[in-house]
Amino acid sequence: MAVVGLILIGFTIWRSPVYSFHPTCTYTVNARVIADVDIEGEKLSAAVVHQNSRSRRWIAMMNSAGCQQQYGDALTYRLSDDRVLIIPSRLCRAGERALAQDGQVDILRVCTGKEAVQGSAFMVDFATRPGKWRTVTNGVDFRIIRMTAASTWSNPTDDIASIAPNLLKSAFTYDRNQWWYSPERIINFQRRYNEVRHRPGNSFEFEVQYEKF
Repeated sequence: MAVVGLILIGFTIWRSPVYSFHPTCTYTVNARVIADVDIEGEKLSAAVVHQNSRSRRWIAMMNSAGCQQQYGDALTYRLSDDRVLIIPSRLCRAGERALAQDGQVDILRVCTGKEAVQGSAFMVDFATRPGKWRTVTNGVDFRIIRMTAASTWSNPTDDIASIAPNLLKSAFTYDRNQWWYSPERIINFQRRYNEVRHRPGNSFEFEVQYEKF
């Protein structure tokens, strides 16, 4: 029986989302986020598994940036004219509380006003050859029709590699103090660096400038 128990424990750990049993990293949200949007008459849908991974309290001061999640922070939509809409997938605090209580949450209903973290998003000019990006606003430049989250036991994932793979070969420039409100933050740097590290000088293939277009 002890052997069976150990096997079951090992299987549970193996099937668990990343950082579930990590000694220095943890999370409170591991959810499948689905969002349908309407932009200039095009109706598109995207889904990710998002995890809000972070350091455990006991080591947070020394490991504040050591638990970054490489997947699932950005919902991506490729338009018919090759533009790409990027929407952050993280939940507001009220949404996180609702998810913890009910296992699911209607993000548009719960995350409103200043809590509406999905209100600001980003547009890239071309998926094939990204060169410029700008900020866009829900309700003005596009409209989120539906956005929900449901707890899942799956690992974080997204479809950037299939929707707009060249975004993973890009560096996004931004103005001073703008990093938090740029694609550079929500498309993980280490993941992008892994895509280009074999290039001469480890350089990114595309430099995407912050500029209106």
